[in-house]
Order: sequence, then structure tokens, then C-alpha cells
Amino acid sequence: MRRIKAAILLFCLFLLPLSAREETFALVLSGGGARGIAHIPVIEELERRGIVPDLVVGTSMGGLVGGLYCAGYSSQDIYDLIESMDLMSAVFKFTSQLERVPQRAYELIGEDNFVVNFSDSGLGDSDALLDDWRINRIIHEAICRVEYVESFDDLSIPFRTVGTDYATGDGIIFDSGSLYEALRGTMSMPVFFPAMVLDDGTYVVDGGVYNNLPVDLARSLGADIILAVDVNESVRNEGVENGAFDSLTGSLNHYLTLVGQIQSEKQYEEADYVLIPDTGAVWVADFSDPASIVEIGRDCVASSQAVFDEIEARLSGKQMDSVRPYRTYEAPVIEGFSFDESLSSFSGQFDSLIGRPYDEEAVEEIDRMLSMIRRMTGKLTISYKLVDGTVAVTSRDYASSKSVLRVGIEGGLHSFTDIKDGQFKLQLDPDFHIAYDFWLDQNRLSAALKMGQYNTLSLSGFFPFSRTLALDVDLHGSFGGMSAISDRVYEYRYPTRDWSFGARGSLVLLYGVSHRLDFSLGYDFTLLGQMPVVGDGFEVYDRPIWENRTHHLPYLEVSYNFDASHLESMQESGFSMQTALRLGWDEGFAYLFRFDFDSSIRLSAAGASFLDASLELFTSRFPVELLESYRVDSFGQLTDDLVLLEIRYRHYFFPRDNGFHLTGGLFVEGLSRQGLGAMEGSLIPFADINGIEGGIVLSIGYISDFGDVALTFHASVTGRMSLTLDIGA
Repeated sequence: MRRIKAAILLFCLFLLPLSAREETFALVLSGGGARGIAHIPVIEELERRGIVPDLVVGTSMGGLVGGLYCAGYSSQDIYDLIESMDLMSAVFKFTSQLERVPQRAYELIGEDNFVVNFSDSGLGDSDALLDDWRINRIIHEAICRVEYVESFDDLSIPFRTVGTDYATGDGIIFDSGSLYEALRGTMSMPVFFPAMVLDDGTYVVDGGVYNNLPVDLARSLGADIILAVDVNESVRNEGVENGAFDSLTGSLNHYLTLVGQIQSEKQYEEADYVLIPDTGAVWVADFSDPASIVEIGRDCVASSQAVFDEIEARLSGKQMDSVRPYRTYEAPVIEGFSFDESLSSFSGQFDSLIGRPYDEEAVEEIDRMLSMIRRMTGKLTISYKLVDGTVAVTSRDYASSKSVLRVGIEGGLHSFTDIKDGQFKLQLDPDFHIAYDFWLDQNRLSAALKMGQYNTLSLSGFFPFSRTLALDVDLHGSFGGMSAISDRVYEYRYPTRDWSFGARGSLVLLYGVSHRLDFSLGYDFTLLGQMPVVGDGFEVYDRPIWENRTHHLPYLEVSYNFDASHLESMQESGFSMQTALRLGWDEGFAYLFRFDFDSSIRLSAAGASFLDASLELFTSRFPVELLESYRVDSFGQLTDDLVLLEIRYRHYFFPRDNGFHLTGGLFVEGLSRQGLGAMEGSLIPFADINGIEGGIVLSIGYISDFGDVALTFHASVTGRMSLTLDIGA
């Protein structure tokens, strides 16, 4: 009998800890791109109720939101960070290996709005359409203080995220080590972003390919109560009603959702509670209005209060650990750097960072330096991560490109008004260009067509002998308005039909990623058109416009371009400069000199306000009949001498790389007003300046990776005004 009583007692003692054991609560967040912003209000509601999950599991965007939460970010912190990230610009940056060297000073071919590469393996020289550089920087800066942890259980809240082995389709569970790799890997949407490569060579892509709603993972880790949030199901349910199949973007949006949603629906059975925000109208890559997506999440939370009430009741009496805020973590110290073999020669450039905290400031400096090295070496991407105090840097090369297609547009609509003379003129002057590049190792052969006031076909070749020395040659032919009375001039608007042919060869010196010095020899032949005469109902061009129609111009030119485009951003101040001196002979000595200097100084810590200053010098004693012998100022005035100084204040509505900006400033310019034939004056540079313009400039513009658009107004104290709408300004 005693033995029986003892056995019963032991059995009761054994059951006692089981009956008293507190239930564990897990939050599972699905992937879904921009729709994943709707996860934030769920975290917001848990915070309001004082509920802290014992585990957070997320995939893709759910992995990013969940990872930030577990790193110590509050719901408001996460929203503020996502809003400041400008994920639209982080996503829409197309890859290109064209920026291996700075462009030639005063290059005629302007901005490339669209680039398509063809490699040995097919379309594209990368495994993705988009560049991952900005999104990598965003993740590093967001979690640098906890970028490396021995176990993700050591974060403020235990965390897991899912990636997919691109070779096998198997799932990869990130639970320790590099938090950067975990967040970057789970977001690597195939085709859009480059795959992330682990140290063992495994290619990792978006976890949504394997499991977009990993409820089963949370259950396998011992979660008793699971709240799953699926931001994709409403997209499938409302696809037809929202017209998802009626457009290319809508169809793509629906396809990306449908691929993993059937599997996600099966995960509902594993969850105790499932929330489905009404994100059916949100495109997967539309991060332009995060506030509206947050409101969708809040609507879902408001209609699901019974769910939260039940969870709170089940967890009542449980001791909740407080979440350690991210900013309270001490930044680790950088103990050293390691580089893969292709980058080892740059290791000494980072010695000054050793011993410094691995914080936001250090990450920004590392990113800037690696960005420069990336351009210098022509890499597809350069990645880095912190491992036990060492910053490990690795790189990937572009696929060997056989050819590249480039398309662009610049120019716009210009109006000129002279109040004193009562003149008003309106002109449309867009320039289109299309170029095709063929690569032979590092050598590039190009064919380009420029269409605008005059049309130019050029054939060129760029042949680098080393990293610092190259040969650049081209042949070109043009037809259209190259005369000084052609359409792009305010005082003279006459359609001319001119011909030009030329050749040019340059010895190019390159330094770093920013400097290019050209020593060029060239020859241009120009045949100017004739005056149209109307006869028998049609025009016949048989009357000379100019006494001197033909020009033979051999020349020597030295030009220098400092390309600071890697510095000019919403985060940095910087400056750029280009200058050229051309000496030639056309029935007499001729010269042309240009100098442009632009600087930008950041005025606000957030990077939203800048002070811009620019100085332009132009003087020419080239043939008076040619438009290229003159500079056309903002009011459409033709001048062969120009000194222009501008100071502007530029403000962005949000501190982001891409976005709208307002500009206001002052300008003053000196110019010559002798008009055509000014060469009959002094040969001394700037000696013919006899007019002064000064006034205000106002502009509103939008800067994007596909091109810059600006509406600009100039007004002078002399009564001249201009309003221009420019693309590629």
C-alpha cells in the first residue's frame, strides 16, 4: 500500500511542473514584398497589450520586419525606418557594368534610361534584373550593432527566418551567425535580386520559394500558441475583381503571389490564429505609400480584436520579458578585414577603420569605399559581413557580356519670353539615343545613333591597355541643324540641313574611379546647307545660307573629367568638374575652352537640404557659322563668351536617394551680345563680354534611376524669362 501511495505521489509531482508550465507564443509573418508593411500594426497591437512573443518566425519581407522587431526595434521604429529607406529606389536600380570608367568630358551621348545586357549564357550579364547594392546598405545600417550573434535566441526576441537553396529547392533555416545574411538571404527574390552566396558556395534565394508562411517551423520549435499573418491571401481572393489579369504588372503581381500561396494555405491548419490583411490592391514592389499599407494592417487588427483578446487571456499571468531597445546594444569593435583574392590589393585602404566601433558611421564609410572599388573593378556586387569582429569582404563578377543595348532620352520643352521686346518663342528639343556595345574581353566596340536637332551615327572603340591607360577612337557622321541659326537658338530659328563627318582618337589616362584625362587628335569636315526656294509647289534647297559653306577643322584637344557621381547622393556632399581645351585650324587659328565646376554641400543631418554652387566658363573662337562654336544660355541667347555663376538651395521632401525636390537660387552671367560674327572681335578669351544677366531660378524636379525630370523657371532683371521642362537635366 505504501508503495502504491509513493507511486501516486511521484506521479503527481511529475505532473505538477507540466500543469504549471506556461504556454509559449510565436508570431509568424509571411513574405509579400510591400504588402509585408501590413505586419507592423500586428506588432503595434501586441505592444499595446504588453504581449512579447517567445519566438518570431518570418519569410522575406516578413523576415525583415520580424528581424528588426527581434533586434529591438519597436513598431514605430520599424515604420520610421521603412519610410526613410526609400525602398522604391532601393528596389528599382537596374544592374549595369557600363560604369567601369568615367565618361569622357562633355560626352554627346547622355543618360541611359534603359540597359539590356546579352552574355554567353543568354539575356543579361547578371542573375537578376535589379541591383542589390542599396538594399544591402540599408540592412547593414539597420542591424549593424547586432549583425553577428552566436545564436538568434540571444536577440531581444528569439528569431528564425527561412531561405531557399537555389540549386535544390531545399529550405535553409537561419538561426545563428550573421543576421545580415539571414535578412538578405530571405529577401533574395529570384530574377529580381541577385542570389546571396554563403561561404560554402550555396546560392540562397527568397525563402518564399520554399515556405512563405513557416508556421510548421514555429510549431517544431515548441510554440504552443501561434499567430500567423498572411499578407498574400487577399491578393489571390481578389485578383479578378481588381483586374489583376488585365495588365503586365498586375499579372506579374498575381503570379508571384500564386506561386507560394497554395502551400501557405496548408500552413493555416498548423496555426492557432490566422490574420489576413486586405492587401489585394497592393503591388508587391509598390513601397511608395507605406502609410496606406499600415492603415490596411490596422483595419485588420481592429476587426480581429477577439483574436488578440483570446491570446491575451491564454497568456494571462505569464511573466513577459521586456524587449531590449536596439540602441542600447553596444556596437562591436572592428578587429580586422579579410578580402577574397580578387580584392586583396585594396586591403590597406581599410586599416584606418580597425579599432573603431562597427556602427552606422563605420558601415556608411565601408559602403562608400567598397562602392568606389566596385566601380573600379567592374564587379557585379561586393558583399561584406561581420564575423567575430572581422569584416569579411567577398565579390561576384558579371557574366562575360557579349553585347549591351542602351537607350536614353534627354532634352525637353523650352519657352523663352522677352518682356522688353515683346517676344515669345516655344521649342521642343528632345534628344533620343540608342547604342549597341559589343565586348571582347575588356575591349568595347560601340555603334550609337543620336536623334534630335541633328542626327549622328558614330562607331567607336575603347581599348584599355591597363587599369590606368586606354585608347578611345571613333568615327562619326551627322545630318541636321548644325548651323548657328538652327532651331535651338532663341534669336534664330531656322531649319538647316547640314552635313558633318569626323574622326577622333584619344589616349586616355584613368585614375581611381573618378578621374579621366584625354589627349585627343581629331578632324571634322562640315558642309552647311542651302536656303529653300519654293517653286512649283515644293521646296528646293539651292541658295547658300552662308558664304563659307565648307569647314575643314583638324584639332588637338585636352579634356579632363572628374566624375563624382558616386558621391552625389542624398547622403553625401561632393563636387564634380569637367574641362576641355580644343585648338584647331580652319583657314586660321581657332580655339574653344570650357570649364564646369559643380559642388554640393549637405546642410541637414538627415540629408534633405543642400547648398549647390556652380561655375561655368565658356569661350570660343571657332568658325562663326557653326552652332558648336557658341553656348546657348538659359534664355536661348547665343554667345561665344560666357561666365555663369549659380548658387541654389535644394530641398528634398524626404531624405531619400530618389524623389521630388524644390530648388531656389540666384544666378549672374556675363556674355557677349555681338551675335553672329563675334569672332571678328578680339581673339582674347572673354574679351568680348559686354552684357550682364542676373536674376532668380526656381525648379521642381524628380530624380530617379530612370532619368531626371525638372521644371525650371529663370527670370532676369533685364526682362527675360524662360520656362523649361527637361528630361535628363
